[in-house]
Parts: sequence; C-alpha cells; structure tokens
Amino acid sequence: MNLEINPRGNGACPMCLHNRNCHVQKQLVSNIVELKAASAQELEIVIYSCPYFQEALAL
Repeated sequence: MNLEINPRGNGACPMCLHNRNCHVQKQLVSNIVELKAASAQELEIVIYSCPYFQEALAL
C-alpha cells in the first residue's frame, strides 16, 4: 500500500513547517508498513486541521 499525504496541496500538511518531518505523518506511515507488502493499493490522506500545524511562509 502506498500512502500519499495530501499531494495536491489543499490541506494543512503541505503548508506546514513540519511537513515530511512530522511525528503524526510518521505514525500514519508506520501504521501501513505491514499492509504495504500485501497490497498494491494507494491511500490518500488529506489533513485539514492539526494541533501541531505551523504555517510555512512562501518566499
């Protein structure tokens, strides 16, 4: 199973300073590790609200 965390940029994660270095994202990924070998399916998760969200400023 492949996990995509909001690849379209319409939620909180792509705009967060912690994106790709977040313990919430890491926990989600670790929860599907066992399913990865058993399935070729894809799962997309969009996170619209997160207590750890810190907006990244686009320069």
